[in-house]
Amino acid sequence: MTAAAPSQGPTHRPDHGRTLDLAMQLIEIEGHQDLPQQERAVAEFVAEQLSDRLPRDRSEVSLHEVGSDGYNVSAVLRGDRPGPTLLLNAHLDTVPGYGMPDAFRPCLRNDRLYGRGAVDMKGALAAMMACLEELAGRSFAGHLALVAVAGEESGSIGMQAFSRRATRADFAIVGEPTSMRIARAHKGAMWIEAVFKGVATHGSVPDEGVNAAYHAARFITAVETELAPLLSRRRHPLLGPATVSVGVVRGGDRPPMVPASCSVQLDRRWLPGETHEDVLEEVRAVVARIRREDENVQAVVREMEGTSAFVHAPLECPAEHPALPLLADVVAEWTGDRHEPVGVDFWTDGALLASRTGTPTVVCGPGDIAQAHSLEEWVAVDQLRTAVEVYVDFADRFLRGEASKERPE
Repeated sequence: MTAAAPSQGPTHRPDHGRTLDLAMQLIEIEGHQDLPQQERAVAEFVAEQLSDRLPRDRSEVSLHEVGSDGYNVSAVLRGDRPGPTLLLNAHLDTVPGYGMPDAFRPCLRNDRLYGRGAVDMKGALAAMMACLEELAGRSFAGHLALVAVAGEESGSIGMQAFSRRATRADFAIVGEPTSMRIARAHKGAMWIEAVFKGVATHGSVPDEGVNAAYHAARFITAVETELAPLLSRRRHPLLGPATVSVGVVRGGDRPPMVPASCSVQLDRRWLPGETHEDVLEEVRAVVARIRREDENVQAVVREMEGTSAFVHAPLECPAEHPALPLLADVVAEWTGDRHEPVGVDFWTDGALLASRTGTPTVVCGPGDIAQAHSLEEWVAVDQLRTAVEVYVDFADRFLRGEASKERPE
């Protein structure tokens, strides 16, 4: 249940009907990688709505083409005096319907909004749009910005483009679903392939060849018994251990042939403090150790094609950042839940934003990640309301400089 409104602050509150209407309209506009123009129609709708609602003398709303079919939307609302910059981020695209009945026909049932993207993350996008509209009627310092990016579900092309040209903001909130808990960290992700080379021969004379599958099997055993235990002892206070798992094994053509090639594909989740190159080198070291025992072992270890367009780095906002206790205060006021920042298991565009621009970034959005991509995707309506209140109050207080003030012990 949403907590009662705080007694302090402006008496005018956001229009929650507007937020719900925006979320439903966004769900109705299909936008994903299977469409010829992907999420272009969603971007145009967001830009049109913000252009119509924000005062032109204090704002700038623009569409930015990314790739051949993608568009980012950026909206900047200027305060009436110098001050900090707060950046809100959401993505425009969803996954395809994937069998979800009436995926792009929003439905309200039992105080839940159903539809593809309801929780991932058109609900959060609607709440952030409503936040800008609300702050447009208030006096504040600095800048409040929203960047809604293309292609998060299919390679993060939008955030790649934005983070290449963006400057550092003072703080950023990514609206991926956390049930409005503050997540200041998540793991990095890397998919690694080890391709073992052998010598093919007839299965009736296996000793005349070199069986690449046997070498791959020894590698898999070493990953399980050596590398995985090593990583399990490498822990982060919010995220737990670094992990590795074997996801795909492919090799050989026919049973009566010794395979000349066998590949093993790994999923590696890495922690703040680890480096991209160290993660690859640890896997290469496993192969090198096996080769020292058998000179016939030949393998190439590489990051998988299609996943190496950019580094999927971890995210970690410094625990001592002064905006964190302010955001915790606001969340507690609107949810009744005072909690320490947490870590989340999933990767977000926030890691790109933070690593490339140096912007301190957290993840905080309405709904539960368990509902994302599901056949019954939904977000609770009261979570949408809470998201708007949190974004509005935090933006109002952050842009008035409350994060920089000394706090009582």
